[in-house]
Amino acid sequence: MNLSRMLTEIISMEDLYAENAEWRDGHRKNEAIILSSSAIVSTISSSTLIWMIFRSPERLTTTRHRILFGMAVGDILYSLSFATYNAIVPSDVDYLSWNAHGNQITCTVSGFMTMVGMLMSSLYSCSLNIYSLAIVKYNKTDSYIRTKMEPFLHAVPIVMSLAFGFALLATRGYNHDGLGCIAPTYDPPHCIGIEDGQVREGFEIPCGRGGDGPSRIILSVGFSFVVFWSPATTSVTLGMMHRHVSRQERRMGRYGERALNHSAPQENNNTPAASSVGGSNGINSMMRSIATSVNRTFGRLSSRSTSNQNNSTSRLVMVRARAYTIAFFLTWSWSIVLFVFDGVGRVAGVGREVPLAIEYLVMFFTPLQGFWNLLIFMYPKVMKAKRSRGGNLSWCQATTEAFCPAINRWRERRTAENDEREIPQEEEEKPEIPADQERQGDTELVASSLPCDVRPGSEEEKTEIEA
Repeated sequence: MNLSRMLTEIISMEDLYAENAEWRDGHRKNEAIILSSSAIVSTISSSTLIWMIFRSPERLTTTRHRILFGMAVGDILYSLSFATYNAIVPSDVDYLSWNAHGNQITCTVSGFMTMVGMLMSSLYSCSLNIYSLAIVKYNKTDSYIRTKMEPFLHAVPIVMSLAFGFALLATRGYNHDGLGCIAPTYDPPHCIGIEDGQVREGFEIPCGRGGDGPSRIILSVGFSFVVFWSPATTSVTLGMMHRHVSRQERRMGRYGERALNHSAPQENNNTPAASSVGGSNGINSMMRSIATSVNRTFGRLSSRSTSNQNNSTSRLVMVRARAYTIAFFLTWSWSIVLFVFDGVGRVAGVGREVPLAIEYLVMFFTPLQGFWNLLIFMYPKVMKAKRSRGGNLSWCQATTEAFCPAINRWRERRTAENDEREIPQEEEEKPEIPADQERQGDTELVASSLPCDVRPGSEEEKTEIEA
């Protein structure tokens, strides 16, 4: 029971609306618009990513695509929970939240999607980095990853997210807190002076809902995976990959210098012993020496080519993992700052308010992981489309080619049909010239083509021109 709330007088509805009107129609409205707009963009981006995965030749046959698919599903769940411009917020707090037209059921559904989607997308980011680490550092084959590792790479995000989601559902931990429906206790301003479990007249949701269970502990542990364990896992795995690739490249540099070193001792056949050998034996010995040198040279080149190929593959996988790690931190960094800021204030007992700038950054960046993931996934395809025609495509055309090549083909086909249609029209619109004018035109054309010193004047010159 919240004793501090019980010792305070009940605030009238007129005072509630008067005190929160400016905040509701200003800051809260701006937050809702920014958050929902970013959420819609991310939902469309993650849906497009899933569509592109199913359009690709590999579809869901690769581990990487399956992990990206799970990450996109988690982002869609998380983004959809904020994509309603506060319409799912309970109408009980319409004096506090702009555009609140929902009830406790809509708030619970939104909170469940928020929790499940948040944990699923962040834990799948860890799975993607662990998968990349297995390729880069430990050289695991696709069959080994698919049979030994991949079940855990999917099970941990799905099981953990659903476990925390249903745990908060069982403990009534989905309540509105002014920003979303994922607060452990329902304690809005109109509940001041009301006992826990009581419903104030004119409202529907009981005050203090969820405060008598372990929902606060469950929520804190769940948030710890987002603000601590996932960032730590992605950072450590990326650091291990970077260190391994750097060492591998330095080792290849030293190996390449030795391979190109021509100062190694060579066999000298101009010795007295060699000179004393007969002609046929000397030729056979020389041929064997040449064959041995050729085999050694090609063996070194083949080994070096294989090492270079493995090194380039490792660097490609590491760069891709680094891009998705940056996308993760772009999405959750400000939420981590907000969580730490709020937690430090609670531990220190200081009632400082979070700066509005941080709240706006959280509202803008938090739902956008699907957008960053789509950019990373499509960038190589756009570059490939741009290089496919010698760099003649614009960025817009290359993007269209990467997303939907049929659109560009349809445009080219339509342009070709229009060109073919214009040629007969020009021939039909050409006016007919009478025979006498045509002969006169031919005469003038021939005359104009003569040198400057020959002009049609005398009868003799006209006869020569007509001939």
